[in-house]
Amino acid sequence: MAAHSEPPPVNDGATADGPRLIQRHDQFAKQLLDQPGCADAFLRERLPDTVVARLSAAPAVDRSETFIDPLLTEHRGDRVFALETADGEPVLVWTLIEHKSSPESDTLLQMFTTLCGIAVRGARRHKEADGTVRIVPAAVYPILLYHGTRLWTLPLSLGEAYRLPANLVTERLPNFWYTLVDLGVIQDRELSNFPPLQAGLLVLKYATRDDDPLTTLERLIAVAAEVGLTLVVLVVKYLFKTSSVDRARLRTVLTGILPGQEEDVMLTIEQEIIAEVRPGLLAEGEAKGKADTLLHLLRRRDKTLPSGIEDRVRAAGIDQLDEWSERLFDGEPLTEIFGPDHTN
Repeated sequence: MAAHSEPPPVNDGATADGPRLIQRHDQFAKQLLDQPGCADAFLRERLPDTVVARLSAAPAVDRSETFIDPLLTEHRGDRVFALETADGEPVLVWTLIEHKSSPESDTLLQMFTTLCGIAVRGARRHKEADGTVRIVPAAVYPILLYHGTRLWTLPLSLGEAYRLPANLVTERLPNFWYTLVDLGVIQDRELSNFPPLQAGLLVLKYATRDDDPLTTLERLIAVAAEVGLTLVVLVVKYLFKTSSVDRARLRTVLTGILPGQEEDVMLTIEQEIIAEVRPGLLAEGEAKGKADTLLHLLRRRDKTLPSGIEDRVRAAGIDQLDEWSERLFDGEPLTEIFGPDHTN
């Protein structure tokens, strides 16, 4: 991968060319970890090797609702996952997602406070051989996923931050360590061995590094193309689901990077997104599955839908649903897709 120069200052608002490819980075990161297999792959690839070697094959379970304050779930990129060791002992992994251009000065204080809270909330009762019961904090491993534009400079442990002689820090002083995953210093090919996770991390890595959405789009597809066509499809699918990139602009970029393959890529992406429904939906009927998918994508783009749109989509046939989906991919507004009489 070619080295890139220090990026310009990041503007998290809209640009003259339209909204950023990803406007809510923390939310996107959480959605990425919600994808099947992504959280488990991320944790096992980034936790210390000695920890991973002791884990069972049971997949990670999202326990965020138990440990993260509901008032903060939409504002902070936190996830708490439960894993178990080969001996059956439970452990927790707290994943903190940080997108700011540089670390905040009180990050370690925030981490220490939250880490203590998770450990206390997850406390367990242990019965000893003599019948006594002890309550002990949960074992929590913190991972910080950072995709800001500047190098992470904070210490990787609380002990380092004290600025005390090492012998004082080791003498029973409270301490904690965290695993730093700084996407900016990881080679693109080494972001993950799990393609869906690699695609999402590529998007996170580069979406804050360009002021022009077209530059970001070109960069992401070019990087993905170096890895393979499968990754291109995954990256572009993420972009379709999280941004307002229209089909014409995307086809232009694909033509420049993958000449002769752009139509195949576009067709594959559209087929995958249209068919991407929750387990069991396809068994309930093709029209219902397509209606659910179309409504899901509409809400992703427009957040709230005018009254009547959902009923109209639910009542539509397959051909009509396909037509609306095509127009959605073209970036048309609701007034063009459904008509002004149904979007007020």
